[in-house]
Amino acid sequence: MSCLPSEPWKRYCTLAGPAGHDRRLNCKPGYSGCRTDCTSAQRQVAGTAQRSPCKIGKPALEPIGAQWATAETMVYRLNSKQTLAAALAATAQAEVADAISALNTLPEHEAVHEVRKHCKKMRALLRLIRADHKALYRRENAHYRTLANQLSANRDLVSIHDAFAAIAKPADFPRTHAFITGRSGQLGDRAALGQVGELLLQGAGRILFWPLAQLRWEHSQRGFLNTYRHACSLKTVAISRKSAEALHQYRKRTKDHWYHCRLLQERYPPLADRCTPLEALAQALGDWRDLYLLCTLLKAEEEALSGELIPLLETASQRRAALFHQIKRLSADLFPRGKFALFGAHT
Repeated sequence: MSCLPSEPWKRYCTLAGPAGHDRRLNCKPGYSGCRTDCTSAQRQVAGTAQRSPCKIGKPALEPIGAQWATAETMVYRLNSKQTLAAALAATAQAEVADAISALNTLPEHEAVHEVRKHCKKMRALLRLIRADHKALYRRENAHYRTLANQLSANRDLVSIHDAFAAIAKPADFPRTHAFITGRSGQLGDRAALGQVGELLLQGAGRILFWPLAQLRWEHSQRGFLNTYRHACSLKTVAISRKSAEALHQYRKRTKDHWYHCRLLQERYPPLADRCTPLEALAQALGDWRDLYLLCTLLKAEEEALSGELIPLLETASQRRAALFHQIKRLSADLFPRGKFALFGAHT
């Protein structure tokens, strides 16, 4: 392991993995949350975790499982050859490490998007075991929710910019383009990104000690079905009300269900067929919300954007109507009324 110098919020530790691979974690020299030893129960969860002393004598986070740094763990999918406990821990470690890598290597607006995405995937993973580990879920879910919320304002600005670019040419709406571009230029908060890096490191330091040893693969079915049922109920409300808040809540649970299908598809292969349409549904719901945020922002600037506002809102309305039709069609296929068999059990 080697610690590499960089900017104050970009101090690395590189975790050596099998076959010459490595992972980078954003940890400052002297970080005390790492462990150099663990109990036999923790070693059972860790599997064949490798240890390598840091050259400058500082403790560092350990990889979980022999596959920690392989390409396989880079995929958001639980390894069915492992116990559920080991597979969950390895996937969680990989997600946090990828989020930290994004902070250290990507432009700020891209880093914000990637970190928020990894936080959503972590929270979905935790919902899979929520019923069996309520205290763990409450603590870790709150941690990654707080972390993502620190970057939500930046992400909304990017979403609004992208929504405008998808429906309008800058030359046709020059004042609106200048207004949105000016707001997008407000992006960038190095201090906030540094704080996020610290929170990610704190979360990474706890993963090895999650009390998962008693979990079996059957426990994952309970969390999966609970999320599926929740998405079904929110679908009914969202489609009937067609409100921004109802559609937003439905989108969040749809993404959770999509993430769960991705996580469990190796163990339960029929779930793989749901991944692509679920991704399309989540994308349509996200595009609808981005247009809603765009329209809400522009309506507040009616006087400054007079002459451009009405045709732009009409274009956005047409696009939202098309997206809503797509949402209804995909929802009917993915969350049908009545009983639907998953894992051989009827919902």
